[in-house]
Amino acid sequence: MSATTTAWEPATEPTATDEAVTAPDEAVTAPDGATGLGTAITTAYSDALASVYDDIYPGTPEIAEYLVTLTEPGASVLELGVGTGRVALPLADHGFQVHGVETSEQMLARLAEKDPQGRITPVLGDLVQLDLERTFDVVLAPFNVLCCAMTVDEQIAMMHAIARHTAADGHVVIETFDPSDYHVQRKADITTRPAGTRGVVIESLEVLPASQNMLLNSTLFLDGAAPTSSSTVMRYLWPSELDLLAAIARLELVGRYAGWQEQPFDGGDSRKMCVSVFRPLA
Repeated sequence: MSATTTAWEPATEPTATDEAVTAPDEAVTAPDGATGLGTAITTAYSDALASVYDDIYPGTPEIAEYLVTLTEPGASVLELGVGTGRVALPLADHGFQVHGVETSEQMLARLAEKDPQGRITPVLGDLVQLDLERTFDVVLAPFNVLCCAMTVDEQIAMMHAIARHTAADGHVVIETFDPSDYHVQRKADITTRPAGTRGVVIESLEVLPASQNMLLNSTLFLDGAAPTSSSTVMRYLWPSELDLLAAIARLELVGRYAGWQEQPFDGGDSRKMCVSVFRPLA
């Protein structure tokens, strides 16, 4: 994958103005072999579901309400995997200055439709090799975006990217899921989700415990259209594993919760989220 990152805006034809962003001397570099393959797979998956993403997954204003308690008004936030803006737009409503990184042009096109005032600064880039050559008060990786890196090397590289974009007195907030139940899953799990009033999405989830990978295949049935299918691969990680990745990138855990109201996290239940808060080591 290319290390190119660009401020994104809709275009009717390809542009030749994109520049490769190189890491400054003091930046932590990604490990050799971190190719961003997971990013490529996720991009194709996101492109396929962009038109119905908001119908499948509701907005999450509680994330913005939590960040208000974590940092100062008007703080800068870098959101990884901004998608259609279900997190970023409520952040902007609360006065945060938001940059949103996304690998899918279709997702960013949908975000642009929902953000005609341009309050969100969109960035089209590889999450694994991202380097914007600046830092933010909060780096936010919600909704399992770290799990979109499908290998250990990619997850280490993404954690390095998170660390080099975090201000010295800033925070890192990462939302993952508790993998306890999935890790012992031995057959495909089938789920049906409504796609608004237009149709349904049928999801098939298979787990490979040895590599901690999950194979998710989604088939979209919309009124008046032929069914379409798309697939992606994720790598789940345990909270203790997340702490190790963070330590490699010189981040320390300062809080872990089972929700955005700081509910205690005790593990063992895959219905619960895992919200982890880190600070850079001095």
